[in-house]
Amino acid sequence: MKKRLSTGILVLFAIYYFLPLIGTILYASSTTWTKTVLPDDFTLHWFGQLFSDQKFIEAAGRSLLLAGLVLAAILLIMIPTIIWIHLFFPKISRMMEKFVLLPYAIPGVILITALLRTYAKTSVPMFIILIGALFISALPVVFLGINNQLRLINMKELVDAAATLGAPMSTIIFKVLFPNLRIGTTLVSLMVFSSVFGEYMLTNLLIGGRFETIRIYMIRRMNENGHLASAVMVLYLGFLVGIALLTFTITNRQKKLVRQRQTAAKEEKAVMRGAVENVLEHS
Repeated sequence: MKKRLSTGILVLFAIYYFLPLIGTILYASSTTWTKTVLPDDFTLHWFGQLFSDQKFIEAAGRSLLLAGLVLAAILLIMIPTIIWIHLFFPKISRMMEKFVLLPYAIPGVILITALLRTYAKTSVPMFIILIGALFISALPVVFLGINNQLRLINMKELVDAAATLGAPMSTIIFKVLFPNLRIGTTLVSLMVFSSVFGEYMLTNLLIGGRFETIRIYMIRRMNENGHLASAVMVLYLGFLVGIALLTFTITNRQKKLVRQRQTAAKEEKAVMRGAVENVLEHS
């Protein structure tokens, strides 16, 4: 009885969640949909019109540019800093675990108001301010993700072992740090890229129509043509699903690697134990 009840609740939640998505996909691929349960006819006209719209291409390009710049800043500045703090300043690392949650505690409207009051009358371009704001907003995801990865692989022990063996710092960085952080960095990069690509509030309030991204374009189209707006939503949903599947694949690969290492370690311990027992038997 309890199993049936839980299954029924899950089915209701699934219907509640997926029904709007299905409706959006149908509306984006329909000619008219007024009096019937299903659309009167299906077409790909709206997707074709969307890809022929120069403003849509430019909006997608701006979103890609913004996400790429923020991601590049994170890879070049934030991740090396997190590694440095974790290795040489562990006390600061423990403090940072609390401070990095501040972007979640500060409402976005307050952040935008503070940025506008501080930089509106300066010569600093608002595009640079936007990149900085998105950089800070990504701090919780990046810091916690990379810091947990560093703890998982015992990075400090690996670096100490490499230094003890006489490896130079360049070898430690490129042959010890980066290979072990490759999967964690990839996962964090995918999450940051997808969130910045679809960001709306900061971009709209700081720059607005002067820098129309894909989300701003979608909101504008909603007031003009619902079919085109739905087509944009479907494409954006497909992009997010692709990112999610890629993240899921990388996570599973990481889990398999961890299991293989654990199995190899257990087998090595078993072999060593057997060798010790063999020596003791013959002694």
